[in-house]
Amino acid sequence: MKLSVVIPAYNEVKTIRDIVALVRSVPYEKEILIVDDCSKDGTQTILKEMENEPDIRVFYHTVNR
Repeated sequence: MKLSVVIPAYNEVKTIRDIVALVRSVPYEKEILIVDDCSKDGTQTILKEMENEPDIRVFYHTVNR
């Protein structure tokens, strides 16, 4: 069994790495799903780097919802 953790993100450039690190520190098998809500502050650049990590899937909204 795997835990799915959904992280909504909007302009989280200062915190997204810390949030992901905290989620990863939980001792369960997990997948991390990050939904970017059309960030404008550089969050998407960080998420593009994280996309290649095996436990992370990133989804992007084209407009802020």
